[in-house]
Amino acid sequence: MTVFKAYRYRLYPTKVQAVLIEKHFGCCRFVWNYFLTLRKKTWEEQKKTITFYEIKKLLPSLKKEKPWLKEVNSQSLQETLIELEKAYQRFFKKLGNFPAFKKKKHSQGFSIPQHFRIENNRVYLPKFKTGIKFKKHREFTGLPKRLHITRTPSGKYFLSVVWETEVNILPESEYTVGVDLGIKDFVTITRVNEENAFIETEKVPHPKVLQRYEKRMKRLQRQLSRKQKGSKNRQKARVKLAAVWEKAKNVKYDYLHKLSSRLINENQVICLEDLNIKGMMQKRKLSKHIWDSAWAEFIRQLRYKALWYGRKVITVSRYYPSSKRCNSCGWIFSDMNLSVRKWECPCCGAKHDRDINSSLNMIRVGMDQPEIMPVEETTKVFSMRRQVVLVKQEAMHGISIP
Repeated sequence: MTVFKAYRYRLYPTKVQAVLIEKHFGCCRFVWNYFLTLRKKTWEEQKKTITFYEIKKLLPSLKKEKPWLKEVNSQSLQETLIELEKAYQRFFKKLGNFPAFKKKKHSQGFSIPQHFRIENNRVYLPKFKTGIKFKKHREFTGLPKRLHITRTPSGKYFLSVVWETEVNILPESEYTVGVDLGIKDFVTITRVNEENAFIETEKVPHPKVLQRYEKRMKRLQRQLSRKQKGSKNRQKARVKLAAVWEKAKNVKYDYLHKLSSRLINENQVICLEDLNIKGMMQKRKLSKHIWDSAWAEFIRQLRYKALWYGRKVITVSRYYPSSKRCNSCGWIFSDMNLSVRKWECPCCGAKHDRDINSSLNMIRVGMDQPEIMPVEETTKVFSMRRQVVLVKQEAMHGISIP
């Protein structure tokens, strides 16, 4: 079984290469906005939907009308149309919002599906004959499938290499854990062995990244609001603010990756609750703390890492009263609210910590399911829309895609 992985590297283009990269960003952004406008107008005026294949046929004529579109890689423009169609399909399936127009001041990116090669610390792309230097801080051992070039709002360029590799099955572990996500403590972890004997409980503190950087963000935001629109000083202030947001995001994601990797390495089965995060975000007093917790990202990391390393993730129904049910006798504390952190069962007299009791219940319910299924194939981080047939693979010091 093979999976797709992606490694992210810092790009260091020259000034000439940076100009060409920005042209790719601008052309892909123009193609996205142009065909999004076309599809919206066609539906509003004619009540008719333009199919993806009809849009693909219109791209060559648009390139004749706008000759500057020929200065960039043609396949990157085609990939933009694929991304637009994918966004539409997600909207129709109620998996996302309606596609939005792309703005120049936001994060930028474009894809290269083939005709690239990587040699040592340089990547060679169409239109970039001399190659772009990047920091190769770690090796990848699989078959590269596609590349993504991105620019963050702070002005840094990154290269993402998507590659195909075999599943690396970790040695089987005897432990099963129940993970309860919270705000006071980020996660409460309860571990049991194969005989369902209690081993240990751990409460992982909340990183509170937003709380650490919020004061600095507010100060920089006030400075930005005072600058004149369109001025260079406003641009400098915007980059400073974006750098702080980027720093906070990196700190948070580093915390999540280390914790999720530890759980995957140490345990065979992980039981989680299916939280309604969007619904919980509607609570005014808790929305900021829930957003700062990044539960959805943490669950996503657990799922795809379980697929990579042969572990199992079990999801417990959100309607199961994991916090209110006594894990000893099954009595339900129906009137419990969020302020109750510890309680005593009137039926059996057991004393419970709310979060520990919830994690124990998730283990019991998850392991009692009719069939414990491994993480589904749909949890892959990158779903490839099409496969690129490779003719050959050279040695790792010079990888080429024909």
